[in-house]
Amino acid sequence: MIDENKMIRTIVLGSDWQEVLADLVVEEGMDPMSVDIVKLSDSFMIYLSRIKEFDFRVPARFVLIAAILLRMKCELLLEEEMKKEKIEGSTTPELNIEVPLLSPPIMRKTTRKVSLDELVTALNKAFTFKEKKETKKLRIRKAAEELIEPAEDVEAKIKEVFDEILRGKRKFSDIVPVWRRKEIVKTFLPLLYLMHRSKISCEQEEFFKEIYISLR
Repeated sequence: MIDENKMIRTIVLGSDWQEVLADLVVEEGMDPMSVDIVKLSDSFMIYLSRIKEFDFRVPARFVLIAAILLRMKCELLLEEEMKKEKIEGSTTPELNIEVPLLSPPIMRKTTRKVSLDELVTALNKAFTFKEKKETKKLRIRKAAEELIEPAEDVEAKIKEVFDEILRGKRKFSDIVPVWRRKEIVKTFLPLLYLMHRSKISCEQEEFFKEIYISLR
C-alpha cells in the first residue's frame, strides 16, 4: 500500500525517482536483492496515477521510468508466454510434414528479478543514452537552423550572387566572401537557384575542384 503522506512529501519537496523506487520496494515487501520487475512496474504505475489524482504535475523523468519499466514488464511476460507455448507445443503429436527453418526473434535477455542497485544502474544508463541522443538532435537542429534563412533573405542572396557574376566574377571561389562552410553553403545554394532558372551554367572538371560559372 502506497503511503500517501510520504508520496505528497516527496512530490512537494522535489521527488527523486531512485528514492521512490526504493520506497515502493519496501512498501510492497520485496527483497531489495531480488526485486520483481513486473510487480514494481505495476506499483510505479499506481504511484503515478495517485499523483495525478492530487493534480500534481508528473515529472518528465518519472514518465520515462514508467515507460522503461512497462517495456521491461512486457518483454518478461512475452518471454514467459513463449516458454509456456513451447512447453505446451512439445506435448502435441508430431506431424510428418516439412516445416521451413525460421530464425528465432532477437530479444534482450531480461530476468524477472534483479537487485534494486542493478535496476537503478540500468535505468541511469537509459537516461544517459536518451540525454546524449536528445543533445545530438538539438545540435543537428541548431546547425540546420543556422543554415536556413527566411525566403526574403534567400532571394536577396540570389540577387547578390547574380550581381557578382554580372560584374565578371566567374569562379565560385571568387564570389564566396569568406571560405568557411556556412558561407560556402550560403553562396552555393543561390547558384542552384540560378541554374534552375536558366540564368547561368556551371562546370566542374573534377570533384572538389573549382566551379566555373557562365551566363546563359
